Formats: sequence, C-alpha cells, structure tokens
Amino acid sequence: MPRLVAAASAAPPHVTSQSEVRKAIARVFDGRLPDLEHALAVFDHARIERRHFMRPLDWYGRPRSAAERNGVYLGDGLDLVARAATSCLARAGCPPEAVDHIIAVSSSGHATPSLDARLIGRLGLRPDATRLPVWGLGCAGGAAGISRALDHCRAYPESRVLLTALETCSLTFAAGDVSKKNLVASAIFADGAAAVLVAGDAVDAAGPQLLASHSHLFADSSRIMGWDFVDEGMELVLSPRLPALIKTELGGLIERFLHGRGLAQDDIVHYLAHPGGARVIDAYRDALGLENGEIDLTGEVLREFGNVSSVSVLIVLERWLASERSRRPGYGLISAFGPGFSAEQVLLEV
Repeated sequence: MPRLVAAASAAPPHVTSQSEVRKAIARVFDGRLPDLEHALAVFDHARIERRHFMRPLDWYGRPRSAAERNGVYLGDGLDLVARAATSCLARAGCPPEAVDHIIAVSSSGHATPSLDARLIGRLGLRPDATRLPVWGLGCAGGAAGISRALDHCRAYPESRVLLTALETCSLTFAAGDVSKKNLVASAIFADGAAAVLVAGDAVDAAGPQLLASHSHLFADSSRIMGWDFVDEGMELVLSPRLPALIKTELGGLIERFLHGRGLAQDDIVHYLAHPGGARVIDAYRDALGLENGEIDLTGEVLREFGNVSSVSVLIVLERWLASERSRRPGYGLISAFGPGFSAEQVLLEV
C-alpha cells in the first residue's frame, strides 16, 4: 500500500495573540454591531492562544481591494507553500526531481496558472510531473488531498506524490463587513501552508500505510459552509448548525466506512482530526466517545494556530509523525469536514 513518508508546515511571520486580535476587532466593530461585547465572547471561548497572519494586525483594519489581497496570496503565499514543500522533501530525503505528481489544495485565493504549475519551477520538479489543482474543499481539503495522493499511488505504484496546501484565510477579512459571522471568522481562522509526501508500493520508503479513503456529501447542506462571492471579495458562509451535524453524523459515517473494511471503531488507535474550532472538537469527542486524550494533538494545533482550513489537519499529521504516538502499531483515522457540506476520511495503519 502507499505510504505517508513525511510532512512539514510553514507559518507566516506575523504571530498575534488571541487577546490582541480581540482588541483590534473591537475597534473595527465599535459602534457598528449591536451588543458587541457579547459577540466578542467568541474570542474568549475559542481555545485559541495565538495565530499566524500574512500581514501585521493593523494592515487588516483598513479597506483592501480584492486585487490587493489576492496579490499577497500569490506573492507571500507562494513563498510560504514553497517553504513547506522544501522542508517536506528534505525530511523525506527526496530530491525534487524524484516527484512524479503534485497536488495543490487551496480555498482562500485565486491563481491561474494554478499554484501547482508555479511550484514546479520554483521547487525544481521535473517539467513532466503531472499536476492536480484542487480548489474549494475548504477545511476538508487536506484530508481529500491525501485521498487523491492515495488514488494516484495505487494507479502508479512507482510514483511519489507531493501534496501541498496553502490557506490565507485572514486575507478574506473585509473591514467593511460588520456582520456577526465576519466577527466569528476573525476569532477562528488563520494562515499557513503544509506539504506531505506520499509514495507508492514500488518506492523504497518508510512510513504509515494508507489503506482506504471515503467521501460523503450531505444532501441539502450547501449553506452550512463555504464562500459567497461579493463585490468586496470572498464572504464566509458558516452555519451554527455545523457542530450539531458533526455530532449527529460522524459516528455513523465512521462506523460504515470501517465496517466495509472489516473493522470497528475499537480498532482505531490514532485519531487525526481537523481542528475546526472548540465546538467542532467537542462534537468529535462526543460523537466518538473519546475520553482519553485521543485528539489532544487536534486541540494543541487549534490552540497554537487557530483554524487554518485545509492546512490544519496536515499540521496535526506533521506533529503526529514526529511524536512517539506514531510508533504505536494499529489503525489510524484522518478526518475532516468541509463545504458541500462534506466529510473526508482516510484510513491508515502503522
């Protein structure tokens, strides 16, 4: 089976505490949102200590055009994801020219030519490396990207696949949007990049085996999460129904996925869940009956980085691979939810 060989992440330089962001947002929304102090409590309950942003905090307080924000995504964002990919290849001991296929996941900026095309020359990949840009999967994109890497390596077992993810969520913040959902987004989301190397059976590489993946699209759920495209740029769609939907549906989804492979939840030793937010983590824990620190890494990444959309679960994966936990034999589950509304699951084995 294909293997997870290495993972690495990169964070932008502007590290800001949650309390600093709260104060800045209070200034932006002052006198423009009713019952502001009550709304700001979302910062206090987010279980986030700090986040990384593409620009200093005061940059976001002034109106920015969509073109200006996307320029940062294409410039500094490309630098960031190239740094993550370079670190990943170095950890894997894989020269760039050995990569056969590159996947570029993102949902918070626009690029044509796509990021994968720009990265081929930047990283020194072969010009005949095949590529797959994946846009719009949001928080599910990291897990879905691993699934697509698994698919490719099954079809081409001699291949090495480089998965990259870039998210610049802060650049979607519009200072003129004084809606409550914009305030909530400002309390949770952040920026970063990550990369993962997956190798097929015929490649001499070590790492956990990737066994199977599963996608599920919920009916009539398109307004749970996503983007609306408005004159000012990208406007977040985020329903308060999201944690309850995860709590209700996750257990059954995982049970059916594992049952098809002759497994049950009791067989799962490792949980690598996307840190979507405090209430989402609680929903995971409640839905699966996790009471012994099984998703502590997820909480740790949320605390130190916030929600970095598709990148977050790859940071969890990076930390897990670097920890002693990943040496413990058994099955593991990578899990994330995203726009659609959809679920992505990947089964692995140490």
